Amino acid sequence: MLSITRKSLFFKCLSFAICLYCSPVFSLSKEAVDKSPKALLESAELMLKSDVGLTFDLLSKIEAQLTLLSIEQKLKYYYLLSESYSTSGQFISAAQTLDTALTLAKKLASPSVIICDLLYLRGYSAESLGDTSLAVEYYKKGLEVAESLHNKVMIANGLINLGAIAYITDDYKRALILLNDAYKIAAQTNDDQLKGYSNVELGIAYANLGQNEQSMVYYKQAYGYFKKSGMLLAAHNALNNIAMNYSVNKQYNEAISAYQEIISTSNEHSPAEIMYRVFSGMAWAQFRKEESDPEKAYEYFLKAEKYIDTIQRHDIKLQFYFDQAFVLFHLKRYQDTLVSIAEAEKLLVNHDSLPFFQKQANLGIINLKSKVYYEQKRFKEAYEAKSKLVFLREQLHENEDKKSVAEVRLSLESEQADLKNKLLENEKTINQENLAEAQFANKEQQLYLSIGALVALALAWILAKLLYSQRQLKLASTIDTLTGIENRRSLMKKSAQAFKLAKKKHHCFSVLVIDIDRFKNINDTFGHSQGDVVLKGVVQLSESMIRKSDVFGRLGGEEFMVCLPKQDLQSAIYIAERIRERIAEKQWPLRNITQVTVSIGVASLASDSDLNTLVQRADKLLYKAKLSGRNKVFSS
Repeated sequence: MLSITRKSLFFKCLSFAICLYCSPVFSLSKEAVDKSPKALLESAELMLKSDVGLTFDLLSKIEAQLTLLSIEQKLKYYYLLSESYSTSGQFISAAQTLDTALTLAKKLASPSVIICDLLYLRGYSAESLGDTSLAVEYYKKGLEVAESLHNKVMIANGLINLGAIAYITDDYKRALILLNDAYKIAAQTNDDQLKGYSNVELGIAYANLGQNEQSMVYYKQAYGYFKKSGMLLAAHNALNNIAMNYSVNKQYNEAISAYQEIISTSNEHSPAEIMYRVFSGMAWAQFRKEESDPEKAYEYFLKAEKYIDTIQRHDIKLQFYFDQAFVLFHLKRYQDTLVSIAEAEKLLVNHDSLPFFQKQANLGIINLKSKVYYEQKRFKEAYEAKSKLVFLREQLHENEDKKSVAEVRLSLESEQADLKNKLLENEKTINQENLAEAQFANKEQQLYLSIGALVALALAWILAKLLYSQRQLKLASTIDTLTGIENRRSLMKKSAQAFKLAKKKHHCFSVLVIDIDRFKNINDTFGHSQGDVVLKGVVQLSESMIRKSDVFGRLGGEEFMVCLPKQDLQSAIYIAERIRERIAEKQWPLRNITQVTVSIGVASLASDSDLNTLVQRADKLLYKAKLSGRNKVFSS
């Protein structure tokens, strides 16, 4: 499954999709249908809160009398129509309608909240269609209007939208600042809807940072606010987030219960995207749970498939075809697996231009294809797919500075072991296969094919072994073998390059020098094996607090350094404090070790002529932190 992101969790289009099935004010009477265009518009606004299908019917009646409405009323009509399209997942239609509305809005004498709504919704349509740059443009325009109106609720909505784009593009520092600002504004209001949205976005951001416990807190708060305000669809999406969080934590039975609750309270007009996510999530939970049920999982994928044609989001379709192919492979329906893989490949045209998470998906698809070919005894094609996989994976690792050496090593060793096992399996069974197939083909032809298969596998094994050896040599020269991060040589080299670029571009640049407090006592008292566990734990916690673009490495012993390109002193201090707090709060599962702390020196680029000067300043500040009692951050 894809990591939990706004792109993979549809939960809002600002203020629409509120469901209050039991409230009498939302019933559509004959009198409402016979009302004036203005009254029909008011009825449509209310109906959107309970039934999108009937809302479209009402809006179609208004369309015939559109000339009777004022400019403000026409804008309201276009907004409601766009909301209805977005709720139904028809983002292209929503974008086209909003463009018409925004052109009309230019005739207004002064800015109004409706313009803000239109700009935000247009940004969301662009975001849902994969154009984040265009989305940011509209979100910023909407925020400017909100600020000119001094409208706190609309300002908070703008911050939420921009915060979501920030974490989608891996800028988690900015995302948390924007989303926390929105959260604070929401707390000052009585708007449960706004509180729900600010909570759910913070939940998604923390989920992306791997902090699932904190994420779950926000999801549950969002669910409570949405239920309190009667927003059933928004509550369904919050509950869907909760279910996905359960799945990430391998609590599959809890996830299934959450999905069943959504299914039991949904209806025929529930948006296609919500129902798709519920059924596909249920499928994965059935597949992954301890007593795996692939057949039942596939049944749920078939239910999810009913909605896929009406969904216009590229990332959702890609995930569906990959998920379907994966389950079909485990059901040994290999030809059907290839059909699903082909559909996924249509959505992945150019690997180099794909965002990181889609590059990972592409690697998964190629790997699955190689396995299918092998099972079908199409050895040459299996070899070609595996070769392509090795090449692209190597390329991806080179571009990802923070790739864990342990993960790389295990992955490559696993591939090599798989190839060896397959070669041995083939050698064991080749004679039996020859005998079984001899009655259907010429013996000489069969022998030729068998030898060709062996040669292909042998070449694949040799290639993997050579690449593995090359990779190991490369890792040995750049990676600290104990912790899996950059060694001193590689750390200083990469940091010097980043420092030089910052000087040239006049960008902010900061470094953290981190030292584990009283580490010698840990080694002397509890032994080096427990000391190694502490080193690895400190590295793991520190890595979770920094970006992939930052350079993190071991200077030596218990001392580490983080290079933070494009981060000013205030941001660097914030990151250092988070690292210090996380390490101090950790409960260490070690004998007689209750707490580990670190001291950190922080320095930012000023008049420093080279990296060494900057690092020396940070090191002196670290020394001051030690002298002042340890477990502190000192900065200049």
